[in-house]
Amino acid sequence: MDWAKNIFPFENRMAPTRFVRRLWRAPSTPKPNMISIANPLWGIVIEQKSSGAKTAFLLGPETTATTVDIPQDAEYFGIEFDLGSFAPSLHMAQLTDSAISLPVLSDGTFLLFGETVEMPTFDNADVFVDHLVHTGLLVGDVTVEQALLRQPVALTDRSIQRRFMAATGMTYGTIRQLDRATRAADLLGQGTPILDVVETESFSDQAHLTRSVKKFLGKTPGEILPALR
Repeated sequence: MDWAKNIFPFENRMAPTRFVRRLWRAPSTPKPNMISIANPLWGIVIEQKSSGAKTAFLLGPETTATTVDIPQDAEYFGIEFDLGSFAPSLHMAQLTDSAISLPVLSDGTFLLFGETVEMPTFDNADVFVDHLVHTGLLVGDVTVEQALLRQPVALTDRSIQRRFMAATGMTYGTIRQLDRATRAADLLGQGTPILDVVETESFSDQAHLTRSVKKFLGKTPGEILPALR
């Protein structure tokens, strides 16, 4: 079993806004399932079957890697929002490690954050996001970005933690741990020896590295090294 990025022929593009990390689309594949890695980002995913029927859902941030079945005969389009971007009407902590189905209406619109909006496409997603921002359905908290960049923030640690939970559904510590595990996996994929990765990323020992990478990415360091060389 492999990661989604190694299975799907993703087409990605950057959105010209600080609220979005990336826009992506991909067809389904014959593979029956995949490893969905932990991800601090949330987003909107739209599935279109070959019959033309569409479904839409909010996909929350994920704190652990999971095994996910891959539906067949469909195409997918997603908007992945950046850290600190959130919907004031949405409780991010309730979305974490879950997905919420969005009602799709017969006229090509769907219900999102209490409003009826046009369903976006890969090509017009920028206009869709601009509408969310201009109507206040989507906002950003720069505190999250500043804290992750270790810039001075004029707030107490407790206030920063509350802001992180409100904007991301995760704690600051979990996001940092996930980021370190991802960097470690990248080094392993480049062929860096396990003990060197332990030292470079300041893991306490090899067992600590293994637990972290397995939890967040669904593979052990030994499984990543030969798979990605």
